[in-house]
Amino acid sequence: MGKDRQGRGIKKGRCVASDFSVMAGIASLFWHVLFPVACPICGRAGSTGCLGCIKGVLSPSGPVCIECLNCYPCDRHTLAFPHYFGAAHKGPARQLIHLLKYGHHGALGISMGRALAACLSFPLPDALVPIPLHNESPRFFNQSEKIAQGLSLELGVPVMNCLSWNVRIHPRALTKSYARSKLPEGAFKLDECRLKAGIRTVMICDDVCTTGATILGAAETLAKGGLQVLGSASFTLAKGKK
Repeated sequence: MGKDRQGRGIKKGRCVASDFSVMAGIASLFWHVLFPVACPICGRAGSTGCLGCIKGVLSPSGPVCIECLNCYPCDRHTLAFPHYFGAAHKGPARQLIHLLKYGHHGALGISMGRALAACLSFPLPDALVPIPLHNESPRFFNQSEKIAQGLSLELGVPVMNCLSWNVRIHPRALTKSYARSKLPEGAFKLDECRLKAGIRTVMICDDVCTTGATILGAAETLAKGGLQVLGSASFTLAKGKK
Protein backbone atom coordinates (compact mmCIF):
# COMPACT_ATOMS: atom_id res chain seq x y z
CA MET A 1 0.00 0.00 0.00
CA GLY A 2 1.39 3.41 -1.00
CA LYS A 3 0.68 6.80 0.60
CA ASP A 4 -0.62 10.09 -0.72
CA ARG A 5 0.84 13.51 0.08
CA GLN A 6 -0.93 13.62 3.42
CA GLY A 7 0.29 10.19 4.40
CA ARG A 8 -3.04 8.42 3.94
CA GLY A 9 -3.07 4.88 2.64
CA ILE A 10 -3.96 4.28 -1.01
CA LYS A 11 -5.23 0.83 -1.90
CA LYS A 12 -3.71 -0.58 -5.04
CA GLY A 13 -5.72 -2.59 -7.58
CA ARG A 14 -9.47 -2.28 -8.11
CA CYS A 15 -11.22 0.60 -6.41
CA VAL A 16 -13.98 0.03 -3.90
CA ALA A 17 -16.58 1.35 -6.36
CA SER A 18 -15.64 -1.43 -8.78
CA ASP A 19 -16.09 -4.00 -6.03
CA PHE A 20 -19.59 -2.72 -5.36
CA SER A 21 -20.32 -2.84 -9.09
CA VAL A 22 -19.25 -6.46 -9.29
CA MET A 23 -21.35 -7.37 -6.24
CA ALA A 24 -24.36 -5.59 -7.73
CA GLY A 25 -23.92 -7.58 -10.94
CA ILE A 26 -23.74 -10.85 -9.01
CA ALA A 27 -26.85 -9.92 -7.04
CA SER A 28 -28.69 -9.05 -10.25
CA LEU A 29 -27.71 -12.37 -11.83
CA PHE A 30 -28.80 -14.28 -8.71
CA TRP A 31 -32.14 -12.44 -8.74
CA HIS A 32 -32.60 -13.29 -12.42
CA VAL A 33 -31.96 -16.98 -11.73
CA LEU A 34 -34.66 -16.94 -9.07
CA PHE A 35 -37.07 -14.89 -11.20
CA PRO A 36 -36.16 -15.40 -14.90
CA VAL A 37 -37.93 -12.30 -16.22
CA ALA A 38 -36.72 -8.83 -17.09
CA CYS A 39 -38.26 -5.48 -17.85
CA PRO A 40 -38.58 -5.33 -21.67
CA ILE A 41 -37.56 -1.66 -21.64
CA CYS A 42 -34.67 -1.27 -19.20
CA GLY A 43 -33.74 -4.95 -18.76
CA ARG A 44 -34.07 -4.93 -14.98
CA ALA A 45 -33.97 -8.53 -13.77
CA GLY A 46 -36.94 -9.82 -11.79
CA SER A 47 -39.33 -7.20 -13.21
CA THR A 48 -42.00 -8.09 -15.76
CA GLY A 49 -42.21 -4.39 -16.61
CA CYS A 50 -41.14 -1.42 -14.51
CA LEU A 51 -44.04 0.93 -13.90
CA GLY A 52 -41.83 3.96 -14.49
CA CYS A 53 -40.50 2.53 -17.76
CA ILE A 54 -43.98 1.84 -19.10
CA LYS A 55 -45.23 5.28 -18.09
CA GLY A 56 -42.32 6.71 -20.07
CA VAL A 57 -43.64 4.97 -23.19
CA LEU A 58 -47.09 6.56 -22.90
CA SER A 59 -48.00 9.83 -24.58
CA PRO A 60 -51.66 10.52 -23.80
CA SER A 61 -53.31 13.35 -25.70
CA GLY A 62 -56.79 13.44 -24.20
CA PRO A 63 -59.86 11.31 -24.97
CA VAL A 64 -61.37 10.71 -28.39
CA CYS A 65 -64.98 10.14 -29.45
CA ILE A 66 -65.62 6.41 -29.55
CA GLU A 67 -67.80 6.82 -32.64
CA CYS A 68 -65.31 8.59 -34.93
CA LEU A 69 -62.07 8.57 -32.90
CA ASN A 70 -61.74 12.34 -33.28
CA CYS A 71 -61.43 14.78 -30.39
CA TYR A 72 -63.90 14.46 -27.53
CA PRO A 73 -66.41 16.01 -26.96
CA CYS A 74 -67.60 15.57 -30.51
CA ASP A 75 -70.08 17.87 -32.29
CA ARG A 76 -71.13 15.06 -34.62
CA HIS A 77 -71.77 12.45 -31.94
CA THR A 78 -73.10 14.26 -28.92
CA LEU A 79 -74.23 11.06 -27.17
CA ALA A 80 -70.95 9.21 -27.62
CA PHE A 81 -68.78 8.38 -24.63
CA PRO A 82 -65.05 9.16 -24.38
CA HIS A 83 -62.32 6.69 -25.17
CA TYR A 84 -59.00 7.05 -23.35
CA PHE A 85 -55.72 5.58 -24.53
CA GLY A 86 -52.10 5.57 -23.45
CA ALA A 87 -50.26 5.96 -26.75
CA ALA A 88 -50.51 5.60 -30.51
CA HIS A 89 -50.14 2.01 -31.71
CA LYS A 90 -46.54 2.29 -32.85
CA GLY A 91 -42.98 2.14 -31.56
CA PRO A 92 -42.34 0.86 -28.02
CA ALA A 93 -46.06 0.93 -27.09
CA ARG A 94 -46.89 -1.38 -30.00
CA GLN A 95 -43.98 -3.64 -29.05
CA LEU A 96 -45.35 -3.95 -25.52
CA ILE A 97 -48.76 -4.96 -26.90
CA HIS A 98 -47.15 -7.63 -29.08
CA LEU A 99 -45.06 -8.92 -26.18
CA LEU A 100 -48.18 -9.15 -24.04
CA LYS A 101 -50.31 -10.88 -26.68
CA TYR A 102 -47.83 -13.06 -28.54
CA GLY A 103 -45.00 -13.36 -26.01
CA HIS A 104 -47.36 -14.74 -23.34
CA HIS A 105 -46.23 -12.20 -20.73
CA GLY A 106 -49.49 -11.91 -18.82
CA ALA A 107 -47.97 -10.13 -15.83
CA LEU A 108 -46.76 -7.39 -18.17
CA GLY A 109 -50.40 -6.52 -18.89
CA ILE A 110 -51.02 -5.72 -15.24
CA SER A 111 -48.14 -3.25 -15.23
CA MET A 112 -49.45 -1.76 -18.48
CA GLY A 113 -52.85 -1.29 -16.89
CA ARG A 114 -51.38 0.38 -13.84
CA ALA A 115 -49.50 2.82 -16.07
CA LEU A 116 -52.62 3.47 -18.16
CA ALA A 117 -54.58 4.51 -15.07
CA ALA A 118 -52.79 7.87 -15.04
CA CYS A 119 -54.33 8.67 -18.46
CA LEU A 120 -57.95 8.51 -17.24
CA SER A 121 -59.83 11.59 -16.12
CA PHE A 122 -63.52 10.86 -15.70
CA PRO A 123 -65.72 9.82 -12.75
CA LEU A 124 -64.86 6.33 -11.60
CA PRO A 125 -67.26 3.58 -12.72
CA ASP A 126 -68.59 0.86 -10.46
CA ALA A 127 -66.73 -1.82 -12.44
CA LEU A 128 -64.29 -2.44 -15.28
CA VAL A 129 -65.47 -4.75 -18.08
CA PRO A 130 -62.74 -6.22 -20.33
CA ILE A 131 -63.38 -7.21 -23.92
CA PRO A 132 -63.44 -11.04 -23.84
CA LEU A 133 -61.17 -13.40 -25.71
CA HIS A 134 -62.50 -14.89 -28.93
CA ASN A 135 -64.04 -18.31 -28.39
CA GLU A 136 -61.32 -20.11 -30.30
CA SER A 137 -58.38 -18.05 -29.11
CA PRO A 138 -55.21 -20.09 -28.42
CA ARG A 139 -54.09 -17.73 -25.65
CA PHE A 140 -53.91 -18.85 -22.04
CA PHE A 141 -55.10 -15.49 -20.73
CA ASN A 142 -57.15 -12.51 -21.81
CA GLN A 143 -54.79 -9.58 -22.45
CA SER A 144 -57.62 -7.06 -22.03
CA GLU A 145 -58.44 -8.56 -18.65
CA LYS A 146 -54.80 -8.24 -17.56
CA ILE A 147 -54.84 -4.54 -18.42
CA ALA A 148 -58.15 -4.19 -16.56
CA GLN A 149 -56.61 -5.86 -13.51
CA GLY A 150 -53.82 -3.29 -13.52
CA LEU A 151 -56.36 -0.47 -13.77
CA SER A 152 -58.26 -2.07 -10.91
CA LEU A 153 -55.20 -2.01 -8.66
CA GLU A 154 -54.67 1.71 -9.25
CA LEU A 155 -58.30 2.86 -9.30
CA GLY A 156 -59.75 0.58 -6.62
CA VAL A 157 -62.52 -0.53 -9.02
CA PRO A 158 -63.39 -4.23 -9.43
CA VAL A 159 -63.12 -6.16 -12.70
CA MET A 160 -66.36 -7.75 -13.92
CA ASN A 161 -66.02 -10.44 -16.61
CA CYS A 162 -69.61 -10.46 -17.79
CA LEU A 163 -69.21 -10.49 -21.60
CA SER A 164 -68.53 -13.28 -24.05
CA TRP A 165 -68.53 -13.55 -27.84
CA ASN A 166 -71.87 -14.65 -29.25
CA VAL A 167 -70.61 -15.32 -32.78
CA ARG A 168 -67.60 -16.86 -34.43
CA ILE A 169 -65.36 -14.17 -35.81
CA HIS A 170 -61.81 -14.01 -37.13
CA PRO A 171 -59.25 -12.56 -34.70
CA ARG A 172 -59.45 -8.78 -35.14
CA ALA A 173 -55.71 -8.45 -35.61
CA LEU A 174 -55.89 -10.55 -38.78
CA THR A 175 -58.58 -8.48 -40.51
CA LYS A 176 -58.27 -5.18 -42.30
CA SER A 177 -59.49 -2.12 -40.45
CA TYR A 178 -62.49 -1.52 -42.72
CA ALA A 179 -63.64 -5.10 -42.14
CA ARG A 180 -63.25 -4.68 -38.38
CA SER A 181 -65.85 -1.91 -38.42
CA LYS A 182 -68.45 -4.41 -39.67
CA LEU A 183 -69.02 -6.22 -36.38
CA PRO A 184 -72.05 -8.54 -36.60
CA GLU A 185 -75.13 -7.43 -34.71
CA GLY A 186 -75.44 -9.19 -31.37
CA ALA A 187 -71.77 -10.15 -31.41
CA PHE A 188 -71.64 -10.18 -27.61
CA LYS A 189 -73.79 -11.73 -24.95
CA LEU A 190 -74.15 -10.69 -21.33
CA ASP A 191 -73.67 -13.32 -18.64
CA GLU A 192 -76.16 -12.14 -16.03
CA CYS A 193 -74.82 -14.68 -13.54
CA ARG A 194 -71.56 -12.71 -13.43
CA LEU A 195 -73.15 -9.35 -12.77
CA LYS A 196 -72.22 -8.03 -9.34
CA ALA A 197 -74.78 -6.50 -7.02
CA GLY A 198 -74.85 -2.73 -6.96
CA ILE A 199 -73.00 -2.29 -10.27
CA ARG A 200 -74.68 0.38 -12.41
CA THR A 201 -71.85 2.10 -14.29
CA VAL A 202 -68.95 0.49 -16.12
CA MET A 203 -65.88 1.25 -18.21
CA ILE A 204 -64.89 -1.05 -21.09
CA CYS A 205 -61.23 -2.09 -21.30
CA ASP A 206 -59.32 -3.33 -24.35
CA ASP A 207 -55.69 -3.69 -25.38
CA VAL A 208 -55.91 -1.88 -28.75
CA CYS A 209 -58.65 0.26 -30.27
CA THR A 210 -58.64 0.47 -34.08
CA THR A 211 -62.12 1.51 -35.23
CA GLY A 212 -64.07 1.42 -31.98
CA ALA A 213 -66.46 -1.19 -33.40
CA THR A 214 -65.66 -3.86 -30.82
CA ILE A 215 -66.09 -1.47 -27.92
CA LEU A 216 -69.33 -0.08 -29.37
CA GLY A 217 -70.68 -3.61 -29.79
CA ALA A 218 -69.83 -4.41 -26.18
CA ALA A 219 -71.37 -1.13 -25.01
CA GLU A 220 -74.64 -1.93 -26.80
CA THR A 221 -74.87 -5.29 -25.06
CA LEU A 222 -74.08 -3.78 -21.66
CA ALA A 223 -76.67 -1.04 -22.15
CA LYS A 224 -79.35 -3.62 -22.99
CA GLY A 225 -78.50 -5.24 -19.68
CA GLY A 226 -79.19 -2.01 -17.81
CA LEU A 227 -75.58 -0.88 -17.35
CA GLN A 228 -74.40 2.63 -18.17
CA VAL A 229 -71.08 2.84 -20.01
CA LEU A 230 -69.18 5.92 -18.82
CA GLY A 231 -66.26 5.43 -21.18
CA SER A 232 -63.65 3.03 -22.47
CA ALA A 233 -59.89 2.68 -22.38
CA SER A 234 -57.17 0.88 -24.31
CA PHE A 235 -53.42 0.84 -24.00
CA THR A 236 -52.96 1.96 -27.59
CA LEU A 237 -55.01 3.58 -30.35
CA ALA A 238 -54.41 2.39 -33.91
CA LYS A 239 -57.16 4.52 -35.51
CA GLY A 240 -58.10 2.57 -38.64
CA LYS A 241 -60.82 3.32 -41.17
CA LYS A 242 -64.41 3.60 -39.95
